[in-house]
Amino acid sequence: MAIRVDVDGVPRVLGMLDALDNACERQLDDSCNDSADQVAQRTRGLMPFGPEPRGHARSSVDVEHVAGMHARVGEGGPRFPYVGWLDFGGNVGRRHLRHRTWIRGGRYLFRALSTVKPGIEPHMHQGMRQACRETGWDPSG
Repeated sequence: MAIRVDVDGVPRVLGMLDALDNACERQLDDSCNDSADQVAQRTRGLMPFGPEPRGHARSSVDVEHVAGMHARVGEGGPRFPYVGWLDFGGNVGRRHLRHRTWIRGGRYLFRALSTVKPGIEPHMHQGMRQACRETGWDPSG
């Protein structure tokens, strides 16, 4: 005895899963970019103004947005070689005479990250729920 089972709607479900995948990726990418922007903004707020108009360490803080749920916040660079010393400390200058107390976790960048980090996961969860709503899935179950 054979039982025949017909399944209806598989192409529709596959289409919805594809749409959900795209929406989730977009939402998570936006969450990463928003978090990186917040870290950069808070880092700039913590840094002091420099004595020269073009020597402001704040202007060295940049965000690199890369598609695919990835963003990078950086500081310093060739124009601002002193930012690492400013943030973490150490000895610089001629015969290393300029001293700034070494702080392993830094003064600016990682401190700003620690204030943003607790909100990243809830923000991503909210984005995933929004992606579900956009594609017709019920995020509550």
